[in-house]
Amino acid sequence: MKKIRGHMGQRFHRLAHSFSILVDFIFPPVCLICGDRLAPSQRFVCDGCWNGFTPLQQPLLPIEMTNLLQEEEKYFTHSFALYDYSADIQHLIHMMKYKSMPGIAARFGREIGAALARCDQLRDVDAILAIPLHPLRLRERGYNQAELMAREISRVMARPLLAGVVRRRRYTQQQAKFAKSERARNVRDAFQLLGPEGVQDKNIILVDDVLTTGSTMNACARTLQAGGVRTLTAVTIVRI
Repeated sequence: MKKIRGHMGQRFHRLAHSFSILVDFIFPPVCLICGDRLAPSQRFVCDGCWNGFTPLQQPLLPIEMTNLLQEEEKYFTHSFALYDYSADIQHLIHMMKYKSMPGIAARFGREIGAALARCDQLRDVDAILAIPLHPLRLRERGYNQAELMAREISRVMARPLLAGVVRRRRYTQQQAKFAKSERARNVRDAFQLLGPEGVQDKNIILVDDVLTTGSTMNACARTLQAGGVRTLTAVTIVRI
């Protein structure tokens, strides 16, 4: 019986692979930005468009040098964002979050990880942590894009990825639905610390996709500070 099941499983995978090849032949994958046909080694975006994204001249900034959290107490010290904000980047982030394209998150994570590894000011980072999603939001989306990014950053930087340290205990509406002045209230007390021993006296990189007002990042950072974190650096694709 086991041999029969194994044989059937192999046949299924061969058929699925053949079907995937047929679909790609009939509907060849194209770049989400320029629409050109992708090479076999490319996914979602062609190399030309990836290389065309503009890196920030100053990706790492002390939080005081940004326009974030002007009237709030700040619980993270620096913001690192890789790219200048553009319509193309916005489009990719939208596809990543709402169109079931987790591979885009992995690619962003690899690019960010490589940039972080070159940053001398972040050589003393101890661990990587992703902003968690509420279980209901995770079920709706099927994955946490911040966690997928953090996983690649962890791999590229050769730093541990922390899990089970903090959770989102309250379901919140998407921040994009609120005015900037209301976003801090929306995420207030939304996070709960589970494992303080994992972050105590450590320099942590906290990962999310976008930094707009900094309210979500700050709310999570505040919770982590209760666990005795030494420093927290917010890392995102863009800083708006």
